[in-house]
Amino acid sequence: MTEEEEMKSSIAEVMKMLYKESAIRKDLLDALVLFSEQERKKYPDWRKGQALCSCASIAFPHVVNSKILKSDADCYYDDSKIQEFLFAVDDYLTESKPRVGIFWFYNGLPIFVHAVPLDEGVHYDKAITGTKDHAEYWEELGKGANQLKVLPPNLREEYFSIPRGRVVYHEETGLFTIYHGNNLSERDLQKVAAVFCLPSLNVRFEKDIHYCDLSDEEWERMFR
Repeated sequence: MTEEEEMKSSIAEVMKMLYKESAIRKDLLDALVLFSEQERKKYPDWRKGQALCSCASIAFPHVVNSKILKSDADCYYDDSKIQEFLFAVDDYLTESKPRVGIFWFYNGLPIFVHAVPLDEGVHYDKAITGTKDHAEYWEELGKGANQLKVLPPNLREEYFSIPRGRVVYHEETGLFTIYHGNNLSERDLQKVAAVFCLPSLNVRFEKDIHYCDLSDEEWERMFR
């Protein structure tokens, strides 16, 4: 292969990757819109824009509370600004620096995401992780405005009631690992990567038994 052919091939691969990332972000935003429509049925007096902003702040607050969106958040409550709001979220996910932290996943959407920049993360051995664990953060979510009420009552009691995981950065390799259980697809994990603004070439997915949803019999078999 000539140098020119190698360059064309490299450009084609980059374009393919960018198109894939764009499609994943579209899936993510579609899931967010669906989530807001479901919540709006519970609160008929909510405007569409208000429901969308509120649901985004529950799903991934670091985006809505960012400097990019915070100053203009109220204006997005206007239904005519919905598309503008979605574009702003997409721009943030495209342009922001990677983050680490924890997440849950529900109805096709990363939710209750707690994500911090690397320089605000916690150093653990040769890795950087987020500042919250699932158990303590679940308790926080249930206080005050009680964000857990977006879930059905039977899923609000325990922090392991819905799929969850963690994003960690490894300093030696420069890779980000999304640790997850046995109930998320690759596409689901790609949405998680998008929410944490992770560079797709530096991300790996690793199943961790800690996050797996197993029956009592399966747990017993593992430790026999």
